Amino acid sequence: MEAYWFSIVGVLALCLLSVLLAIYSGSSKGRAGALSGPVLPADDDNQLYRIDRVHMNSVEALAPFVVPALLAMMVGVGPATLAALVWLHLAIRLVHLAVYIRGGSAAK
Repeated sequence: MEAYWFSIVGVLALCLLSVLLAIYSGSSKGRAGALSGPVLPADDDNQLYRIDRVHMNSVEALAPFVVPALLAMMVGVGPATLAALVWLHLAIRLVHLAVYIRGGSAAK
């Protein structure tokens, strides 16, 4: 597993991203005086809704990515190939986060 340390760090970075988004979503709701749970109105023009959705999307996408990444380590996929895929996925998640939180026509 030592060969996969860079992939493991990337997976941990994805987990950390989900935790940081949870904190950001919760603090945004607190500042807005909103209760925990779904944000209403469920409208892309609502900044609080977009923050909540980007957090939920991050959490929902975590398991379907981490499990195949771990299986790839177990079957012996090349460490450099797997690391490139993990970090590419992380980069795409960050771009998605930035575009979706920004909102507007770019997010649509």
